[in-house]
Amino acid sequence: MPRTGKKAPPQAIRRCGLTFREDREEAIRACGHARALLESAGTEVFNLEQVLDGEPVDAVLSFGGDGTLLHTARLMAPRAIPVLGVNFGRVGYLCAVSEQQLAEAIDILLRGAYRLDQRAMLRGVVSNRREEVWQVDALNEILVGGSNRTLTLELTIDGEHLGTIIGDGVIVATRTGSTAYAMSAGGPATMLECTVIVPSNTINSCLMAPAVIPITSEVKIRNLTRVARPYAIADGQKDYQIEHGTEVQIVRSPLTVSFVDPGLVSPAAKLSKSFGERRA
Repeated sequence: MPRTGKKAPPQAIRRCGLTFREDREEAIRACGHARALLESAGTEVFNLEQVLDGEPVDAVLSFGGDGTLLHTARLMAPRAIPVLGVNFGRVGYLCAVSEQQLAEAIDILLRGAYRLDQRAMLRGVVSNRREEVWQVDALNEILVGGSNRTLTLELTIDGEHLGTIIGDGVIVATRTGSTAYAMSAGGPATMLECTVIVPSNTINSCLMAPAVIPITSEVKIRNLTRVARPYAIADGQKDYQIEHGTEVQIVRSPLTVSFVDPGLVSPAAKLSKSFGERRA
């Protein structure tokens, strides 16, 4: 049975973690309001530091935008703690709840009337002469690029050498990341669990268009560029500079992220919102 998209038995939230984007006053206020609602219902509330120190919780609420939620989700993935995003960003495609829906969402959590949406992650491994030198897990995408020079990258999928990509880089994204950077680079949005490969601003490419492959596939990208050192960048935040001849292996991570879905917005409506924001 697939690990992703699987409904889990609902569990009433009795212990809850809270975190917020510190430079957004409205997010801080809403977090305080959520604390009051939860505590008035008898739910124990903890801050993010307490959760990271090992305090067991049923879920963590993240107040901010998609960036705040991504950061929180990556921290919770090794702990198998579900995350709910409350949107105070511009797009907030990953956030399941708006500020106006907060009270309704908390009531749903307290009743256990939500579902868990499990999302696959990617694991990137950088190797040099068969020695692993860096490893990272990403929820959205792993980019090989980030240089101010044209790159030459060798692409291999499931052991089959496809050729080279000459351009700004290559984005390897999950279905979660298909509506983020990969979409802005011309990739498809998908609600199916898969891996999306998007060459970025290419001069010449073995891929004539973005490719959609099984999430179980292995992608290898080798840096053949002699005059530039690109980066392997995970979710736009964690990076590692790649030497000439160094290979980045990208596979499905053993970790998953669980998003709390209170059912207030349909997947199709979220997708429509994402397209609308990019047209604006």
